[in-house]
Amino acid sequence: MKKYILFLALSFSITACKKSSPSITPVLPTSGAYTKIEYTATANLSEARKYLAAAAAGNKIVFAGGNISLAPYYSKTVDIFDVSNNTWATAQLSEARSELVAAAAGNKIIFAGGRSATGYSKAVDIYDITTNTWAISQLSVGRSSMCAVAYGNKIYFAGGQTNGGTTGASKAVEIYDVSTNTWATAQLSETRINISAATAGTKILFAGGHNTATALTSKTVDIYDVPSNTWTTALLSVGRYGLSASATSNKIVFAGGINGSTGVALKNVDVYDVSTNTWSTDQLSVPRWGLSSAAGGNKIVFAGGFDGGPTFKIKDVEVYDVVTNSWATLQLSEGKGGMGAATAGDKILFGGGETAGGGATGYSKTVEIFTLSN
Repeated sequence: MKKYILFLALSFSITACKKSSPSITPVLPTSGAYTKIEYTATANLSEARKYLAAAAAGNKIVFAGGNISLAPYYSKTVDIFDVSNNTWATAQLSEARSELVAAAAGNKIIFAGGRSATGYSKAVDIYDITTNTWAISQLSVGRSSMCAVAYGNKIYFAGGQTNGGTTGASKAVEIYDVSTNTWATAQLSETRINISAATAGTKILFAGGHNTATALTSKTVDIYDVPSNTWTTALLSVGRYGLSASATSNKIVFAGGINGSTGVALKNVDVYDVSTNTWSTDQLSVPRWGLSSAAGGNKIVFAGGFDGGPTFKIKDVEVYDVVTNSWATLQLSEGKGGMGAATAGDKILFGGGETAGGGATGYSKTVEIFTLSN
């Protein structure tokens, strides 16, 4: 079983941050928009790969990096999908790497960190969708398997793996301001890798993960209230890593994951309502970790993942309606985990991933396209 997961984070920031003004406030999908979702088509990335990152801004969804099947095994490929005209273009990252993360704020999509052929990467690639240009920056420390989430004009990169062993996990939060091109820092309450994050209302939540110092799977949720600049903590119902988080309307949903002690995949779902500051629990229909998620309208979509059992790569797609508190199911074209996921306009895309083939054939270039409507 792999010890790392690429988080998409991203996926949670896609629908939340699309304004270009320096005084941006989060714009989450309203409960009245896009009440229906259907599996409508497939497309292909230019290169088959897994553990890539994805994020969206404006009318563009961007997939970047990942593992490929042949040496040097790390990709710098970027695939850019324009939702408005249904076209694809390509670009390249400054450094080939996997297990990077992505989030978008304003007119910029940022890809940060990861693991490269030379170790843990500091690289930050910044894509401006309005000028179609790229810039570069750096994290203070190279790290992979962190999470990324956007609020307003700032993107938060938290946790992650900085080196091997029990000292390799980070509690650092590095904050990039897209309007001023400056960095600031904060800290989580504990060190951990493979955590998840999402934002709704005025709050950003960082949840779960694996604490390498204690060798424990974490239940901790760090809650940052942006206007008051204050931090508090809460607990998930079950400690786990490899979970996925997305948010829409006033709810943040943390789903799936794996128990680090037992290696058992989990069905657990924790739902945080930012308007009432309350938690509730639910369950996926099948246990899974390494799943991907993205939100649109009043729907949050959890797709694929690994179950650690005879199925291993999962085809199931579970759609949570935050208004009706109900679940529906769809399916991918093939079972896979470690995909990139993002939403732009009325499209939710899940791209790449590790398939049932395993080995050199277990890398997917398929993009699964879901369409939102009323």
